[in-house]
Amino acid sequence: MKQSNQHLITVKIAGAEPFKLPVAESEESFYRYVIDRINENLQKFRYGANADTENIALAKVALYYATMLYQKTELIRSQSGMLDEFEARIDRLLAGTD
Repeated sequence: MKQSNQHLITVKIAGAEPFKLPVAESEESFYRYVIDRINENLQKFRYGANADTENIALAKVALYYATMLYQKTELIRSQSGMLDEFEARIDRLLAGTD
C-alpha cells in the first residue's frame, strides 16, 4: 500500500470558520508560514486608531497579496520576454544573419 504524501492541515484565518486543506507534505511549512503572515497582516489592520473591521482587514490583505502576485507575474513575464529576445539574437548571430 502506497503512503500519501499529502497532509490535511487546519486553516484558521481571522474569524472565519476553520477548514481543512490538503497540501503536499513538502509544502506544509510554506502553507503554515503564509497563513501566519496573513493573520499577522490582518492584525495590523484591525488594531490602532483607524482600526478596520475584520472583513475590511481581510479584503485589504487579499488585495495586498493579489497586487504582489500581479507585480511578480509581470516581472517574470517581462524577464521571460527579454530572455526570448536574447536567445533569438544569439541564434541570429550564430547563423550569421545579424
